[in-house]
Amino acid sequence: MKLGGSVIFTRDQISALTSRGLALLYFPPALETIYQQQYRQEAAHEFRYRAPIIFVLYGFLIFGIYQILPPTQVQEWLMYHSWVGVVISLAWLLSFFKACDRYFDYYVFIGSTLAIAITFVMITTLENGQNQVLLHAAMMYAVVIIYGFVGLRFYAATLAGWLGGLIGFVIGLYYHIDIEWTLLNRTYTFSGFLGMALAYAIDRQHRENYLQYCIIELNKQELTDKAEQLAKLSRHDALTGLANRRYLDEVLNTEWHRAIRQQTPLCIMMVDIDYFKHYNDTLGHQEGDTCLQKIAEILSRLTSRSGEVAARYGGEEFLLIFPSTTIVQATILAGRLMQLVQESAIPHPKSDISQYVTISAGVATLIPTDEDTIFNFIERADHALYTAKISGRNRYHIAD
Repeated sequence: MKLGGSVIFTRDQISALTSRGLALLYFPPALETIYQQQYRQEAAHEFRYRAPIIFVLYGFLIFGIYQILPPTQVQEWLMYHSWVGVVISLAWLLSFFKACDRYFDYYVFIGSTLAIAITFVMITTLENGQNQVLLHAAMMYAVVIIYGFVGLRFYAATLAGWLGGLIGFVIGLYYHIDIEWTLLNRTYTFSGFLGMALAYAIDRQHRENYLQYCIIELNKQELTDKAEQLAKLSRHDALTGLANRRYLDEVLNTEWHRAIRQQTPLCIMMVDIDYFKHYNDTLGHQEGDTCLQKIAEILSRLTSRSGEVAARYGGEEFLLIFPSTTIVQATILAGRLMQLVQESAIPHPKSDISQYVTISAGVATLIPTDEDTIFNFIERADHALYTAKISGRNRYHIAD
């Protein structure tokens, strides 16, 4: 039985569970809940294939005992085993309904208990002389199947095995059936403890395997996380977290061709931090990195819609992409960007125009055609940025 595993426990927690052992066949509550849910689903699925095998095994048993029973008891023998067959058939039928998977423990437990009780009553009412040993062997047969083959976990299987015998015993007392205790003790009791040992070993092995599946799931999760980190590193600037040049080129190329196909406007904005060299020379590169990160955070807030991207273009320069954005909308965005930077109030002790960090921006908007090129489009934004700088900085300029 292969279960899915879980990642709610760390590798150290799983190692601690393994080192302490699983003698009590129980996980901590959070993991036990997940384990039982997965176990029920898988056990119900397997029972669909185990039930026919149980029918075959019981068929051999019925045929063997049918040959040695006197004719007067054959009908009664078949009646008892018919009820066992009904119980197994009902449990088998329920296993095909996925909605019943959560109740697997309950309906198989009830079915197992009834099968043991019916077998107990059967051997006490039918035992006679030379055939009683074979009839008691049928009890051992049933008990071992219940413990080791229907898929119940240890505690449920143990309760079903002994409760079924208790119900059979009570029925025997009620109808004043003479029970051969010596032989019954050697068959039912012995097979009960044998079945418990079998169920315990199976249950413990399942739990040990489940912890291994948890380790496998953790390994998969770690590999997935690392792959995502590598993908992010390959597409994003390590310092600012914005897109890097490689990813910027991919997005810009995609949006450029989409704009050509759909004949929609495309806007880019080239942004540069004013007097950033003075900032670095005065406060140091560490403070300069912090300044870049703060500006990057503002740019990220401005490019929040689908398809919009803010990228670090180089040094203290950034490039922003705004698909389906007209020149009027671009003007509003540029004004909003200037306002956000002003509100951030990042001190700049060596700026020639302000006591705070300021930016200059060049904006270009175009409905591209096949005759246009991305290179020329970026050149327009770069020229607009240059115009903003020579006009006094701390402003934006819209390209013609």
